[in-house]
Amino acid sequence: MIWIAICLIAGAVMLYFGSEWLVRGAKGLALNLGVAPFVIGLTVLAFGSSAPEAITSIVSTSNPEIIIGNVVGSNIANVGLAIGLAAVLGPMAAVYKDMRLEIWVMLLASAVLCCLGLLGSIGSMIGIPLVLSLFVFLFVVFKKKKADKEGRAVYEEEVTIDTLRTSVLLLLCLIGLVLLYFGAKYFIEGAKDLAHLLGVSDMIIGLVVVAIGTSLPEICISLLAARRGEADLAVANIVGSNIFNIMFVLGIGAALVDIPISQSMVGFHMPMMMLLAVTMFLIVRFKNRIDRRSGFVLLAIYVVYFIAMALNPSLMS
Repeated sequence: MIWIAICLIAGAVMLYFGSEWLVRGAKGLALNLGVAPFVIGLTVLAFGSSAPEAITSIVSTSNPEIIIGNVVGSNIANVGLAIGLAAVLGPMAAVYKDMRLEIWVMLLASAVLCCLGLLGSIGSMIGIPLVLSLFVFLFVVFKKKKADKEGRAVYEEEVTIDTLRTSVLLLLCLIGLVLLYFGAKYFIEGAKDLAHLLGVSDMIIGLVVVAIGTSLPEICISLLAARRGEADLAVANIVGSNIFNIMFVLGIGAALVDIPISQSMVGFHMPMMMLLAVTMFLIVRFKNRIDRRSGFVLLAIYVVYFIAMALNPSLMS
């Protein structure tokens, strides 16, 4: 019981400080490098928070179905759980004209993945182009997104973050990522052990661990960024993470080994991923913000997805 408490407390503390330092470092990098904060959220935050998924893909070549489940499950939780929860706790601005390219790419990547699922498997002939398309996307983003010099903001801190050197900010981001990784690992381990101690069924434990574990870094980053008034970082983190998951995580996995696609993946999980992506797109397109009502809608879709899996365990195969 003491070990469980240590895991939960240590995990929560590392998650908080990891998110705090990563968001601060990312904002400072945006100011120092002269790029929009959205770009840093789309790259540094998104790729960093998706690093565990990338590592999983590389080490899961002996069990390739884990790769597709990891990507689709993470994308579902990112939008339904991370964005939904962040919006419920505090409405976030999401100006369509400022993120038109990125949210369209997320939507297109999700649609392409759904179509690829119909093939029954994804191999290197598809994986390599997916990875290459990510680099093309990043090139276009960095070329288009130049920060407005008049928009350089100063943190209202005793020591302003943008006065720090870029190398220090990069170190701050790296430490934040490491804390997020180990914080999520220990928190989930503690939660799993506690659930076993309380007699919770393995199926429910599996559902909860997968649901939280796939997106815990993204949830923490989005919640903290939104709380600090950095809605652009919160939204960019999720949009970028979903793009990165499909183009890079899945792409690298498919380049290494053929990935089989199950019927439940094609008939249930991928459509749910697409539904959430389309819902988020429509919210941003017509509202230019993700308010509490929209957050509840995203959360409701995720809860329905969660309940459907709980009632029909075959959907988890």
